[in-house]
Amino acid sequence: IPAERLLVHSAKDGWEPLCAFLGKPVPAEPYPRTNSKEEFFQHMTKADNM
Repeated sequence: IPAERLLVHSAKDGWEPLCAFLGKPVPAEPYPRTNSKEEFFQHMTKADNM
């Protein structure tokens, strides 16, 4: 696959590089985020209590 057809994307980069690569407008909504630090610790606390 030619290099210009590949995108190495990190979620922390947000919408801009992804949308630019795809030729699409940047959505008005925030980039989706899962497993925030708080969520991570909640999951770990539940696992420790099992």
